[in-house]
Amino acid sequence: MKRFVSYAVLLFFNFSLCQIQLPVSDSIANYLFAKSEKEKLSIITTNGIFELNNNSWDYFAFPSSSFKQEIKEIGVEFSHKEYLSVSTSNDFYLVSVGAGPVFKKDGNQFIRIDNTSLHRNQVWGSFFVYNDKIHIYGGYGFWSFKDYITFYDPNIKQWDIVYNNSAYVPKGRGKAISLITSDDKLFVLGGTTISSQSAMYSVDNDDVFYFDLIKKEFVDLGKISEPLSSKHTLFTLPSIDRSSFLVESDSILKFDFNDMSYTSYKNFNAKVNIDNKFPTFIVDKSIFYISGNNGIKTLDQIDLNSLDQSIYSKSTFPIVSEKRDNSIENILIALIGFAFFWIILKLFLYKDHIKALLLFDEKAIYFKNNSVEISSKEKKFFTLLSENNFISAPQINKIISSKNYSKSHLTSIRNEFISDINSKLYDLTGNKTSVIETKHPEDNRIKAYKTDANSFKPKISFIKFVFEL
Repeated sequence: MKRFVSYAVLLFFNFSLCQIQLPVSDSIANYLFAKSEKEKLSIITTNGIFELNNNSWDYFAFPSSSFKQEIKEIGVEFSHKEYLSVSTSNDFYLVSVGAGPVFKKDGNQFIRIDNTSLHRNQVWGSFFVYNDKIHIYGGYGFWSFKDYITFYDPNIKQWDIVYNNSAYVPKGRGKAISLITSDDKLFVLGGTTISSQSAMYSVDNDDVFYFDLIKKEFVDLGKISEPLSSKHTLFTLPSIDRSSFLVESDSILKFDFNDMSYTSYKNFNAKVNIDNKFPTFIVDKSIFYISGNNGIKTLDQIDLNSLDQSIYSKSTFPIVSEKRDNSIENILIALIGFAFFWIILKLFLYKDHIKALLLFDEKAIYFKNNSVEISSKEKKFFTLLSENNFISAPQINKIISSKNYSKSHLTSIRNEFISDINSKLYDLTGNKTSVIETKHPEDNRIKAYKTDANSFKPKISFIKFVFEL
């Protein structure tokens, strides 16, 4: 029992050490949370800077009111809605979130160094430092999301564009998760863009890519894997090497751009009361964040070494969805589509086939929805007529009789045979002379017979008709 009480007291004591009271009143919102070029956590106001030293705040007042006057002349509030801090290897800056005014720390004061205006052209852009210069990718301004990178050029004291040679350019976005790596690549995932349904709404993107700052090319990496729900952030995430960390109320996400994976750490016994309207920073392997969303605000921290402890449930996923080989699947879809089209085409042709022709089989002859019975001899007659334009009198004679009748008798039998056929066809089509007598085109001495209007074709099933070429 004593051991349990001691453990509880120790746990409470360690937890209490993680919370540090802010040096500004909770009613004051006009300040920036920053990490200086000296790796010092700071609270910046228009009057001076508070620096954190051993869980207490040291205050350094500005020697004049020039910085406060400059902020006033710009005309927007001094908060993270309008400004953020950026550190290079040697210098510390305060920059407008839309790529406008730039202040540089000079001793114990901030001096404006740009010749720009407050244009707000890249709000929610991804800030990063490359070659000791401040860069911004994307952002929103003038009713569109930007798809390019700008940088602050101290020589001309203006923002300039980084031109690219890329055939592939991702759609513009803001609030993207990004990381600049030591091999001159800016990795980007997610972010928000304008909805295709309405310009009044924004939606999360589901793509991953990087920009090669040497080749000046965008490279598409694929789609974000399905489990990732957090795809945007207001601020550049704190990072160690090639890993960035996103702190949320229910989890901590670690994005590892070395093996392109992300890990979700969840503590089901405690929630993080983070205020995501402020940035987060890493100092000495701990993530510092401002807590107290809509309440009393404190500076809290999470030891990154503790993420591997048993209090956290850990799940790791690939950042990019695995690209499946869909070649076989695409071929099957194409074949199915072709088969479907072929069947539909054949169905229409079959309907025309049934509608326009005189069809016959072993038992009957058909026209539209009607039929009449036919004899085997009549079937042979229709078969020959379906294969030839003409059928001669001698050919008919062979069909109707194998005996050697006189010519006049054969003529009489043949005429009766043709008359019976025409009578049946009249019942089907209403045409009194579907089969007519004429002269054989190759020998006028020989009588021949042909169809007057409709063609005769053997009746076949739809299945057989489908596979006929």
